[in-house]
Amino acid sequence: MARPAAACAPEGLQPVAGLAAQGPLLVGAADGRRFRLAVLVGEAPVPAGRIIRIAPLGPADRHDRVPVLALGPDGPVEAEILRQGLARLSLAHRIARDCWVLLERAEGEAIAAQRGIWATPRSLLDTNDDAALAASEGRFIIATSRVRSVRTVNRITYVNFGPPGAGALTVTIREADMGAFRAAGLEPAAFRGHMLRVRGVVTIRRGPFIAAAVPEALTIAEAPGGGAR
Repeated sequence: MARPAAACAPEGLQPVAGLAAQGPLLVGAADGRRFRLAVLVGEAPVPAGRIIRIAPLGPADRHDRVPVLALGPDGPVEAEILRQGLARLSLAHRIARDCWVLLERAEGEAIAAQRGIWATPRSLLDTNDDAALAASEGRFIIATSRVRSVRTVNRITYVNFGPPGAGALTVTIREADMGAFRAAGLEPAAFRGHMLRVRGVVTIRRGPFIAAAVPEALTIAEAPGGGAR
């Protein structure tokens, strides 16, 4: 794994000065520009004084807020926010895989310590909690449990966390996206028995499911034998 500053140092880094927090995950510059920490989800305040450089991740949104990755003297400011348990990591795939994994590990530290938002039992959902999943329709969630079965039908792989009709979560992966998962070291066909952490937007049809289009949607939290990896 690359050092934090190196893993999260994309092209286009810009020095900034005079930043001030303007709201959850938002900062503004003295010249009127506004920036949004695009890889985070939540209501966390931004330690604007720690930001020394930014990396734009795309065009401004309809509110003229530019999505960015923010760098402090020790690496991404987002890692500090995640480590304190103040926000969740999104599925933003406009950053390098090594950088995303670094940020996911920072979030994992907060989850393990039940720090910040993770001190609330329902912040990390159980993939077998049918009532909580039903109430989460249309929302971005992070959920975890052990995979019960995996099957592929009509070029779609179904990662099932419970028996049919039980209201447990299913993750779907299209064959067209499978190459990205395998390139990241994830083989969905081998997920059975693994404890997975899943992130994405819940859709309800016959039951709750998350359509996983990028490998960042899935993290192996624990292998079948009980050892995390």
